[in-house]
Amino acid sequence: MSIKKVQHVADLPEWFDIKKYETTLTFTPLEWANHLGYRKHIRWLLGRNNKTYIDDILSQFERIKEDPTHHIRPRWLLSAEDDIQHASTVVRPLTCGLAHALGTGIENTFGLNESGSLGPADRYSVSKYYKDNDLHMDSVTPLVIDLNCSDVDIKNDFNRYLEQVRNFTGKKNKKTHITKNDLDRLQRYKILPYIDLLIWSEIEGRKIHAHVLITALFGDSESIQIRGEAFIAETVKPFFNKLNDQFLRALHNHSDKHKESLKLIPIEK
Repeated sequence: MSIKKVQHVADLPEWFDIKKYETTLTFTPLEWANHLGYRKHIRWLLGRNNKTYIDDILSQFERIKEDPTHHIRPRWLLSAEDDIQHASTVVRPLTCGLAHALGTGIENTFGLNESGSLGPADRYSVSKYYKDNDLHMDSVTPLVIDLNCSDVDIKNDFNRYLEQVRNFTGKKNKKTHITKNDLDRLQRYKILPYIDLLIWSEIEGRKIHAHVLITALFGDSESIQIRGEAFIAETVKPFFNKLNDQFLRALHNHSDKHKESLKLIPIEK
């Protein structure tokens, strides 16, 4: 099937309106992280190319189309009543949903023997499974903590394990610093509506020409209009590619004392 090309702004969907994104001017780093992570999850589902996900994708995208800046509560806070409410993105409880998905994936990969067990794979670490199967969760290491031990022993054992698992996975101790310029560019480059148009084009099997993106997203900027399509290829796309999991985690964990001072302000035209 040939990909349909979107060569005119009039060919964009009726729901798209750049004015719907004006609220991003007051987004905090946490709000940016939640919205970017929400869209990253939808694009990940699209990349799986699995028909069983299509209803979930369309349902989530419908909410974006209706109100692209609506409040999004982080998924890890959507826990059962009286459960552990932990807002960190670095350390958080292993959910039953993830445990089920993980267990199903491991069983499908290795298969069960006649006794219903994994056999030799039973001693195969989940970290090695992530690494060998090139999963998007390769930076995650599930742990089991024996709370019958003392805090001192647990912390010492964790430090030893952390050193081993970093060496094994190759994931280094890195710190991503979110700057005021990073936050300004999220707004200035119209990243949220840009991603939403990418999602729409993937769902519909269309390709949006760069000059259409320029007109739809930056019609109010004379300087960008003059620069033209190169602004997408040389500026917007490289910054968009920077928005990986590490960047989103840094947004989530941006210290509270900076959140007020780093709120976005309108960019002068």
